[in-house]
Amino acid sequence: MEKVVIITGASSGIGLATAKLFLQKGYKVYGVARNEYKGNDFKCLVSDVNDADKMEEIIDEVYTLEGRIDVFVNNAGFGLAGELVETKVKDIQNLFSTNLTSVAVNTALVGKIMKQQRFGKIINTCSLSALFPLPYQAAYSATKAGIEVLTRTVRSELKPYNVYVSTVLPGDVKTNFTDARIKGKIEDKKVDKSMQKFEKYERQGMSPDKVAKKIVKLARKKKPQPRTSVGALKLLIILQKILPIRFLDWLIKKIYC
Repeated sequence: MEKVVIITGASSGIGLATAKLFLQKGYKVYGVARNEYKGNDFKCLVSDVNDADKMEEIIDEVYTLEGRIDVFVNNAGFGLAGELVETKVKDIQNLFSTNLTSVAVNTALVGKIMKQQRFGKIINTCSLSALFPLPYQAAYSATKAGIEVLTRTVRSELKPYNVYVSTVLPGDVKTNFTDARIKGKIEDKKVDKSMQKFEKYERQGMSPDKVAKKIVKLARKKKPQPRTSVGALKLLIILQKILPIRFLDWLIKKIYC
C-alpha cells in the first residue's frame, strides 16, 4: 500500500523540500501550511498549527481517506531574536505556542492514531540550538530544547506500539526563515552585530534539500534513532558530551558574538 505522510510548514523551506522528496520516494503527501501553496504536486491544506481543532480535523480527515498515516513531520515554526528583556511578551507567547505547544498537541493527535494502528514515525524538526543555546535567541533555543525533551519522552511511551519519535537537528540552513525572523527592540550594538553574524551564517548555510534527505532517510528506517544532526557542527555534539558547560557557552559566544 502507498505510504502516507503529513508535513507541517510544507509550503516553503525545509518543509517543501521534504514534501517533494517524499513524493519522489512514492509517498502520498499531505502538507499543512498557514499560507496557500501554489503548486499542485501534492495536497497542501491551509491551517495555522496553533489551531488544535483544525489540526485534529485535518489529521482525522487524512486517516479516514487513506486508512493509515505512516509519517508525521512537525516542521512548522519561526525564529525570534534579540535580548529577551527587549522582546514583546506576545511574540514570546506566540513563539512557544507555534514552535513547542503545537508540536506537543500534533504529536498527541497523530500519536493516538499511530498507537491504534501500531506503526508510524513522528519526526520533529529541531535545531542545534536545542543543545547549544544561541546568544540573543533565548526563547527560540528554549522551544527547541523543549522539542528535544518532548521527543525523548514520547518516544519511550510509543515505542512499545512500534511508533518511533525522532528529532532532526540541522545547523545553518539557507531558507526564507532568516528574513521571516521576528526581532526584538535593538538598543545595543553588540546585539545587532551578533544577529548580523548568525544571519550571515544562515545565508551561507546548507540547502534545505540536505535536511530533507536526512528526514526522509530517518522515516524509511525500520527503527530510526532518537536524534540525528545535519551539517558541519556535528563535532559540537560530541564535545557537548565531554566538555564543561561553561566552556561550551564560551565557545558558542566566540562563534556568534
